Amino acid sequence: MSAEVPPSPIRLTGPWTRGDFLLLLFWFADTNAVPEVRGIAGLSRLTRLSLLLGEELGLKHTIDPYFDYHRTPSGGIASPEVWSELLALRRYQVLATLPADDPMPKGEIEERRYLLDQHIPVHEHAHYPLPKTFDRDVLTNKGTFFAAKREDQTIQRWVATFKTTAELNRLPLGELTARAMPLVGVHAGR
Repeated sequence: MSAEVPPSPIRLTGPWTRGDFLLLLFWFADTNAVPEVRGIAGLSRLTRLSLLLGEELGLKHTIDPYFDYHRTPSGGIASPEVWSELLALRRYQVLATLPADDPMPKGEIEERRYLLDQHIPVHEHAHYPLPKTFDRDVLTNKGTFFAAKREDQTIQRWVATFKTTAELNRLPLGELTARAMPLVGVHAGR
């Protein structure tokens, strides 16, 4: 049995983008909710998920620029970039908004108003609609395809990286230490 990962017929080029990350959040939210596709409920939930999982994945080092997060006066968390990327994914028909019977989460509109008042220029307000009803986004077929491809290609990069282990293991310890030390940063013992 071959250990090779088969080549992907369609390649997404370049490093991860913020859109890729949100796409994968929706992908994993949906595929782990089978058989009922639930999507992610509202911008507030998406913002918190992106903060928690982004930190865990170290995306400050992978995605440049990564999202900025702001505390709202009522104790919420808001990000203008998460909202922008969500709207872009809708525009590209990667996400579709489904009507939901759920009540609007407490603070959802308040966090969006905070972003409009504090972080989004007045002349751009028309591009950031406040929902009249609760909005739940789910991946479209197009979104599912691209999320699955991005996940495959991420795993391919990991495999390629792990293949360098044997080559690195042959380096003298001093050279290996010299290459690793800049990555340690402030945690290096001095």
